[in-house]
Amino acid sequence: MPLVLKQLVQRLHRHEKPVRSFGKVTRRAAVAIVLHEINGSVCLLMIRRAQRVGDPWSGHMAFPGGRRDPEDRDDRFCAVRETREEIALDLDALGTEICALGDVNTGWRADRPEMLVTPFVFTVDQLPTLELNHEVDSVVSVPLAFLLDRGNRVPLNRDWRATQVESDSYLFDDHRIWGLSLMMIDELIEAVER
Repeated sequence: MPLVLKQLVQRLHRHEKPVRSFGKVTRRAAVAIVLHEINGSVCLLMIRRAQRVGDPWSGHMAFPGGRRDPEDRDDRFCAVRETREEIALDLDALGTEICALGDVNTGWRADRPEMLVTPFVFTVDQLPTLELNHEVDSVVSVPLAFLLDRGNRVPLNRDWRATQVESDSYLFDDHRIWGLSLMMIDELIEAVER
């Protein structure tokens, strides 16, 4: 029997953000994982980032969000501001915050993070018409049931620092979900399967 949004929210309310030890952190970012329903199916709202020179995540699937500005009072404020700027979704007005997930290090060394990203989980009753800014190519609603099915995980071979590495990914309607977003999804799945 598929989980309904109300059950997910109850499970996520019990989730405690894991405490992870990192070295000195100088840069922070935050994203919003927005849960919503389409025809009774719980979905995660994801974006495909625009192709941009110099953007290490150019063209990747991601959650709306971005780097924390000095004017942002905290990480949550950053996630809400960036979501409003990127896709015109006002989570303060339309969303309900459920929980925060653990910080994700964008670098490869745990003791020297390049940037820490804090994911915040929100729900919205209904998505408004979204307006994408120059940073976003498209918006995709990915069914949670698809992500919960481990059979949908596929290997991804990629070149990293002149070496071929294999990692997990999802391929949803030609949208490859991997890396930082997959790390966040894995924690979300762990929390809802408890």
